[in-house]
Amino acid sequence: MTNLNLQITSEIAKYIKDDIIAKIPSEIDQLIPENVDKLINNIYVLRYYCSQRSLDFGLINRLDDIIETCQGLWELLDSNTSTFMYLREMYKIRRLDFFANLIGQYEETTSGEESFRDFVLESIATYLGWKSDTIWVDVAKIDHYAPIKNHVRKLRLEIWKLLDDMPKNGDQIDLAKAIEIGEKMDFLLNFIVGDETQPVGQALFLSTIYVLLLRLKLDRTISIIQSIGEGKNNEENR
Repeated sequence: MTNLNLQITSEIAKYIKDDIIAKIPSEIDQLIPENVDKLINNIYVLRYYCSQRSLDFGLINRLDDIIETCQGLWELLDSNTSTFMYLREMYKIRRLDFFANLIGQYEETTSGEESFRDFVLESIATYLGWKSDTIWVDVAKIDHYAPIKNHVRKLRLEIWKLLDDMPKNGDQIDLAKAIEIGEKMDFLLNFIVGDETQPVGQALFLSTIYVLLLRLKLDRTISIIQSIGEGKNNEENR
């Protein structure tokens, strides 16, 4: 097994930032299966490197989990090609800012201004506000068929796993707060698949959740890697 040090962990963290996070779709025009394929390939490169160097410390399992999330996003985009073509046109015409709003919320979360738990609760306002746009009148005339409910079930599991993986709040979380998060999450996911949300909106909502989960999972991975590197460095300097 390769001896971990600050240089190796810094190299891995830099690769994640430059070749994985930077490749995550951040604009509606980038939400195409081909871009997600490239992203998955870059993650496999890192997984192969870590496997060959026996750099595990739980990283390979994390990368496998991230690949699974990427695969879910790819399947959503691939099965809704015409839907996202329509959305790209609507963005050009209407200059809709839904995707940008969610990315902004992600940046607030990762900058420490609010916790991911609060993000889950407060994101609902963005979803509900944006759905009132007249785009829904247009898309109501179009029929799309995709396994949306399957993605909702996958994302429910992924969100709970990520919440559990976040740094513990200790006494700051109680059962009532956990129940509140569960109720809000149920409301959000049920809203996405509800009759009042058109299929085009459902696809967009799900894609943005996938994107946010990828960013948060990768940020969490970098944080753990950097902590390990700094810990090893401190041990060597003692």
